[in-house]
Amino acid sequence: MSEMNQDPNLNEEELGMDDDLIVFETEDGEEVTFVIEDYFFYNGDEYAVLTEYDTEKDEVKDEGSIVCRVDAVEGENGEEDEEFVPVEDDELAEKLIEIANAQLAEDEEEE
Repeated sequence: MSEMNQDPNLNEEELGMDDDLIVFETEDGEEVTFVIEDYFFYNGDEYAVLTEYDTEKDEVKDEGSIVCRVDAVEGENGEEDEEFVPVEDDELAEKLIEIANAQLAEDEEEE
């Protein structure tokens, strides 16, 4: 996956969405929107499951999900914000996907 940078200029209210959306910019300058499906912890780090979102069709795409590490950073207004860092280690990414899938299955059983 190409390097992604969050675009702080767009947020879910501007997009008219109730879901947690985040916009990344690829190395090519293309904007890609993701919906935050879930958060979880592994080895002391926080991670999030992100699924690509089609803003034109107002729906989640079927291409699958990615896992990003969530880092706390100071936002423009001095408040704590989140930075989503794609996991580049394939072995770790596979382990995180297993954990996320197990957690999703557990959440579905509880419903």
